[in-house]
Amino acid sequence: MSKKLYKLYCEICNWKKITDGTDVAGMFEMKQSPVPTTIPKQDPITKKTIESKTKKRPHKFRCPNCGRAITPKKLSGVKKDDKNGYSREEGSS
Repeated sequence: MSKKLYKLYCEICNWKKITDGTDVAGMFEMKQSPVPTTIPKQDPITKKTIESKTKKRPHKFRCPNCGRAITPKKLSGVKKDDKNGYSREEGSS
């Protein structure tokens, strides 16, 4: 039974949490503005501005110990083991 898991790790204070995304509601998520990928252009016929396309940025959370920004990393090759918790699948790195 494979499940999507994410690792939250702070390099400053070594705080670590492995989550499936359901228990991050209590953490403070930092707001980020989207990054424009192109410049806005003007339509020659209507003379209205055509908005630029934006790129979505990854979620960032505040570390509960030191307050620095941490980004969740997706863990691959992890499956749920009923007896021992989470373990790595064979053949994955």
